[in-house]
Amino acid sequence: MQQVKLDDCEGGSAGAFVFQSRPNHSLTRTQERLVFWSLAVVCFATAISFAYLGYWLILPFAGLEIGLLAWAFEALRRRAGDYETLMIDGDAVVLEWHCGTRDGRREMNRQWARVVCDCRSPGRNCRLSLSSHGRATEVGQYLSDEARLQLAVTLRSRLQG
Repeated sequence: MQQVKLDDCEGGSAGAFVFQSRPNHSLTRTQERLVFWSLAVVCFATAISFAYLGYWLILPFAGLEIGLLAWAFEALRRRAGDYETLMIDGDAVVLEWHCGTRDGRREMNRQWARVVCDCRSPGRNCRLSLSSHGRATEVGQYLSDEARLQLAVTLRSRLQG
């Protein structure tokens, strides 16, 4: 689940190639609250019903379940600003990313940059990276395998031209 944007000439000079990717955070803050509280009410209503029947030990586990759900939603919210951007402008290839608490930027010369696509099986579990001077940087981490393979083809053609 991702949002992908491929542009020619956005963010650089005319003729620049820009690729932007970010995770798909499809729920708004209001929708997150609605989903969380709906699940919490159902969980606690079920737990209280069983506790009324004498199975009171279910209550701490229901509380733990809702606590873990709250933690998961908070973890997703903290990653809402993640992105990666790749720009090819003339002889410059610029990668920028923000992932969790890590930011990064890497610049390479287009003539030395190479696309490396490793798949564990044909078309599955693919990792895409740009390599230059013995250092590889992974790109397309928010993409599906099919989209990574398509990006690899696009990048190879852009880096050759």
